[in-house]
Amino acid sequence: MKKIYPIFTALIACLLFFTSCKKEDFIVTFNPNGGTGALMTQTFTQKISQPLMANSFTNGGLAFTGWNTRADGTGASYKDEETVIISGHLVLYAQWGPATGTFTVTFNPNGATEGNMEPQTFGGGAPQALSPNGFYFDNYRFAGWNTAPDGKGKSYGNEQVISVTSDMTLYAQWNIVTNTYYIIFDANEGKGTMEPQRFIEGIEQKLSANTFTPADSIFVFTGWNTKSNGSGTFYQDTAKIRIYENTRLFAQWEEER
Repeated sequence: MKKIYPIFTALIACLLFFTSCKKEDFIVTFNPNGGTGALMTQTFTQKISQPLMANSFTNGGLAFTGWNTRADGTGASYKDEETVIISGHLVLYAQWGPATGTFTVTFNPNGATEGNMEPQTFGGGAPQALSPNGFYFDNYRFAGWNTAPDGKGKSYGNEQVISVTSDMTLYAQWNIVTNTYYIIFDANEGKGTMEPQRFIEGIEQKLSANTFTPADSIFVFTGWNTKSNGSGTFYQDTAKIRIYENTRLFAQWEEER
């Protein structure tokens, strides 16, 4: 019977050892500290190094400068996405400071097959309008910008005035379209008829070639215009265009020289 005690003691010691080695989970709570956004949490495992999640809070024209264990910045500081080891539950407060320097906004077509947009430079914290969208995506309508490709980030409208406090990428957002519109061709004192031409909204297509003839042989056809007097938007014959509503195009005539 006495021989059992050493074995029993060893089993107890092993149990205590493995129990003491069990790792706990801790929660880090991110507080916007005057910025915009809801509290967020991240789970850390004891003694395991892990990067902090990237900041997604904003604060008007102020720049995010990092995290601190105190709202007033007098505690322990951490950089954005810094790799840390957490040994207890923790609250980190976003820290804000004046935005200085210049920042770049990069535009991503996010599936679009046509168009090009150059990166845009912003002065730190200074309000400025985004460049107008220059991308095109067949069968889709441009619906704005977002900081995430899937549209689950922060959204911005076309040419919206914003303040930028860090470099960022904006992803074009698209809605599928099936609307059909027509080009109505007007002889504008010329002769002949032309059938209306069907367009799908936003899809580039060649205009039908002109078949109108002038009312007088001294005139020649020079193209199309959205105004009969030529003061609107001009298009060459068979030009590639996109339309977003039913449109009337007037034949333009000039006296032959």
